[in-house]
Amino acid sequence: MIGVTAESARWLRAIPAGVKLAALAAISAGLFMLDGPIPLGAAFAASLLVAVAGCGFALLRSLRPIAWMLLFALVAHGVLGDWMLGLAVVFRIATLVLLASAVSASTELSDMLAVFDRLLAPLRWVGVPTRPAGIACVMALRFAPMLTQRWTAMSDAWRARSSRRVGWRLVTPFLLSALDDADGAANALAARGAFRRR
Repeated sequence: MIGVTAESARWLRAIPAGVKLAALAAISAGLFMLDGPIPLGAAFAASLLVAVAGCGFALLRSLRPIAWMLLFALVAHGVLGDWMLGLAVVFRIATLVLLASAVSASTELSDMLAVFDRLLAPLRWVGVPTRPAGIACVMALRFAPMLTQRWTAMSDAWRARSSRRVGWRLVTPFLLSALDDADGAANALAARGAFRRR
C-alpha cells in the first residue's frame, strides 16, 4: 500500500483528504443518476484520465480483480436482451473502482481517518464509539490497491507454474487470502487499541 501511494502525482497528493473524499462521494452519487452507456462511458473515460494522470498506468491494475465480475455482468445482461444496460453497469462499476483506487493511492491513511473522525463526531455526543466505523471506512478504501497487487502476484505465480489461463481458478484462493488479510489487520488494530472508544 505504501508503494502505491508513493507513485501518485504530487498534485493529487496535495489535494486535502476531505476534498478528495467529498468529491468521490459526490461523483459516486452522480453516477447513479446517469443513465445509458454513452454518458457513463464518458464518465469512465474522464476517470481514466484522472487516474492515469494522478497515479500512472499502474493504477489500471485495480480493474483486474473485478474483470471477471464485469464480464459476467455484461454477458448476463446480454443474455437477458439488454446489452446497453450491461455496458452501463460495467462503466459505472469500473469508474467507481478507478476513482476509489486513485483516492486511496494518493491519500495517507491517517489523513483519511482524521476526516472520518470529524464526520462522525456528532455520534460521539450520544455515546456511540465512532473510531471502529471510521477505521472500517478507511480500510475499505485502502485495501483496494493492496488487493490489486495481491491478484497480480497470484496471477504471475500461476503463469510461472502453468500454461493454462488464470481465469476463475484463482478466485477461491484470492478470496481466502483477502479474508486472512482482513483477519490479520483486525487483530493488529485491536492489539494497538485502535478500536478503543472515541
